[in-house]
Amino acid sequence: MLLARDLDLIEKSELGPLKKDIAEIERMLKALIKSLEKKPLDP
Repeated sequence: MLLARDLDLIEKSELGPLKKDIAEIERMLKALIKSLEKKPLDP
């Protein structure tokens, strides 16, 4: 994302919403990983 901005591939005004979206996806992925770690393995 930052590299894309440095290369002028995205506008500076787009960084805020992108960072927000990335933070939300990160939160969801962490919750998924946590729930999968708690799930017992089926042989």
